[in-house]
Amino acid sequence: MSNQYLRAFVIGSSFFVFIPYFLIVSSFDKKNINFSYEYYTFVAPIALGIFNVLSLYLANIFNLTKRTRFVVISLIAPTLVAATVYILKVYNNLNTYRSWFNYLIKLYLLYFFVFSYDVYLLDRYV
Repeated sequence: MSNQYLRAFVIGSSFFVFIPYFLIVSSFDKKNINFSYEYYTFVAPIALGIFNVLSLYLANIFNLTKRTRFVVISLIAPTLVAATVYILKVYNNLNTYRSWFNYLIKLYLLYFFVFSYDVYLLDRYV
């Protein structure tokens, strides 16, 4: 049982999963960011691995299918990320409802794509 959680962490923190996040964050204007990119590159893979472990844990508890598992974590993970961004004031340019709306749409779409496609395929074939 614990091997499947380790496997989920490794898949969630793998290159194919975190590279879309790194590419997007590296394209941001540095004056609008209140964190170091180096810190982000350390924390992001760990967080993505933990999100994948959480999805497996929830799937085991609630008997979710693989697809449902990844859809559920595609809703939970960006919600936690958005709350962290809001509480820690990570970005300077999120000061209007419109900017928050655009940020949230992109964030949820990114998580949905990554977990429903990348993580799903890695989990299925690795």
